[in-house]
Amino acid sequence: MSRVDRRTLLLAAGAALAGGCTAQPAPPPAKPTLAPTVTSTGTGRRVNRPGDPKAKPDAHKILAWMNTLPQRDSKRVVAGQQLSADARADYEKLFRGMTRKFGKTPALIGASFDGYWKRETIPVLINHWRAGGLVTMELHRPNPFLPKVDPESYRGDLWAPKGDLSSLLADAKPSPARSRWRKDVELLGDIIQELDEAGVTLILRPFHEANGIWFWWGQDYKTGKSDSIKLYRDLYTYLTETRDLHNILWAFSPARPWDGPRMRYYPGDDIVDIMGPTSYLNTVSFAVEGQAEDISDMLAPERPMALLEVGSGEPFDGSWKSTEIIDKIRTRYPQMTMFNCWHGWVDAKVALIEVSETDKLMNDPWVMSLENIDWRG
Repeated sequence: MSRVDRRTLLLAAGAALAGGCTAQPAPPPAKPTLAPTVTSTGTGRRVNRPGDPKAKPDAHKILAWMNTLPQRDSKRVVAGQQLSADARADYEKLFRGMTRKFGKTPALIGASFDGYWKRETIPVLINHWRAGGLVTMELHRPNPFLPKVDPESYRGDLWAPKGDLSSLLADAKPSPARSRWRKDVELLGDIIQELDEAGVTLILRPFHEANGIWFWWGQDYKTGKSDSIKLYRDLYTYLTETRDLHNILWAFSPARPWDGPRMRYYPGDDIVDIMGPTSYLNTVSFAVEGQAEDISDMLAPERPMALLEVGSGEPFDGSWKSTEIIDKIRTRYPQMTMFNCWHGWVDAKVALIEVSETDKLMNDPWVMSLENIDWRG
């Protein structure tokens, strides 16, 4: 069976959702580039200090600790696992199941603020934090430009014009789309406030893979543009200033440059704390086929690097060797300080407990689990 990557899956899913479209879709751009298209937009180099001037002590502590990890001889990469919306059941299977099977538990827990969000996820995250772990979250919210709420509409008609993201901003004119989005933003603020009250620091990576054409916040196929930078910075302002929440480390999470350069929608040095790219392929990679494995563009801002979303390609039958993650980090991407493996889905085995060589991965001297993570000292 041929190898299938994340982009192919998302394009196929989007095409299925857009089945009523009569026009023949055009092929994707043939020659994307790795070259950075933006320069630093903030206050310059920061090493251990979060961009938020009011960031809480644990945010400072985690960021400083992440910066030290690439200099270690061992215990330098945090193992992580993403949950689905069924957080309690997933924690029992994907975390406690790992403990029972391997004696090692993922230290980083990932959650998605998506259309299937359940409030039961919050105590799961809090309990994991209290056990010594770290917490990350991304957004897969339904497309606010659609009148009917559909949890799967974060992806859609790939070649149709994207909605005007600037119309969703706090200072934009009232509209149904803006009202839907601002309600989502308020709910996210409520979630993060509850985490804050429990003492949790959150690694937040909103509007991930914006350089791809498959999400509603992503790059428009025809124009090659997106206002996702404005939307990212607007969310930052809302959470840190309007809601006065300072328990967040802000991550930027680009995809491989199939449709646009990875750094095209980088929100700026002044607010981004962590570089968190994604990779879905049986060989961990941040380039597209035929291009060099050059990540100098993502290294230029001098932020800690974290593989905040990783999974295999086809056949999704559990045969993928999870040791590919740490082997590639060791030999090609030693700057990486974390990895967060995606959960599986129907007839797809992707999670750490479902794929092969996970015992070897979790016992690798470079890998930190919940049992030996030491960010708290």
